[in-house]
Order: sequence, then structure tokens, then C-alpha cells
Amino acid sequence: MTVRSMTALLACLLAGSLIGPRALTGQALSAPDGWRTSAERFVAMAPGFHITTSGSVLLYHPEARAWGEFTLASDGFLFSGESAETYGLFVGGRDLDSDAAVWTSLEVGHDGAWVVRRRADGVVTDLVGPEVGAVAVPGDDPTAKNSLSIVATGSNVAFLVNGATVAELPREGLAVEGVTGFRVGADLNLHLTTFDITIGDSTRHLAPARAEEVGS
Repeated sequence: MTVRSMTALLACLLAGSLIGPRALTGQALSAPDGWRTSAERFVAMAPGFHITTSGSVLLYHPEARAWGEFTLASDGFLFSGESAETYGLFVGGRDLDSDAAVWTSLEVGHDGAWVVRRRADGVVTDLVGPEVGAVAVPGDDPTAKNSLSIVATGSNVAFLVNGATVAELPREGLAVEGVTGFRVGADLNLHLTTFDITIGDSTRHLAPARAEEVGS
């Protein structure tokens, strides 16, 4: 599916109120199998997931792990709104169900800014940013597509937004191996079409695919 057709589909759904929190209650949709979440709505809606939140959440599958040299990537559409919160990818997840949760994230928001964050010892710290640049934001269209990726090599970790490297940090001390997933801030409405983990020559596609794409 092209960006243009995906944008048109999501715009039609939004206009018809089919993906608002209330409407989802009446749809034949369900939470993705095995995923951990406390989002107000987190459903499989091929291609990908649809998410609406009332509070900040982590969304992850305990078996979606990355190690060694890897790339984590996701394409997503952020719907227009007034929330100042952000969403994005996280790596290095540990103890995610406890107050001792640890993760490192790349996030973007409605204001066009990106930020690299880390949670450790019960505190969330902005490692780089927030900084405006490279992020697409909703305008005349009700959605904006952003491609996010985190690339871990032997010595560095690069954070990319729409193909542009916005930050690069030494891998030592960052502890990026572990569970991966999404971090989504409060009062956001978004659709994430892909979620891929590449380790070596192997890529796992973890987002629900459209029926015609399965096996292609």
C-alpha cells in the first residue's frame, strides 16, 4: 500500500469516526496476541496496529527482543491533536512490569520535535533533544507519516527519523539489548503500520499484515 493510499484510508476512517475510542468498542477488533499494554485502545488493524491513549504507556511483546548488531524500524501515522506528548520506539527494555523498568527510546510529537530518552533508576532523562527537525506533522491532511528507526552497531547507536540520523550515541553504557516495542504518550491517536526487527540477515515483521501481503 502506498503512502498516498494509506493516508487516504486513514483519513476516511477518521472522518467516519471508525477509529475513535468509542467506535472501536463496536468493531470486530482485538488486542494483538501476546502483547503487554495498558493503552485505552491497542488493536490489530492490518496493516499494523491502531492505538489511542489516555495515559503514557509501553506496548511490547516479551519475545520481541533485539541483541548484537540490529535495526529496529517502524512506520506510523500520527493523527492531528492537541497533545504535547510524544510516541516512538524503545530498545533495551528490562523489568518493564516494575518500577525498576529500563529502556531507551526515540520519540516524535505534534510539534515536529524528536527526542532520545532513557529510563533508569525510576527517572526518565532526555539524552538528546527535544529538537525540531525531520519530523512530519499533521497539516492539511489529518495524519502525518513518520519512519523511525534505531540502528545498533558494535560501537554506536544511531537514531533516525525519516531516513535522517538525528542523533548518534556510544553504545557502551547505553544497554540497548533486550525487549523492544513502542512508547506512547498520553492523549495520542496513531496508526503504526510496520514494526520490524533485523538482526544480521534475518528480519522479523511483527505488525499485522494485510491478507494480500501475507506470504508475498
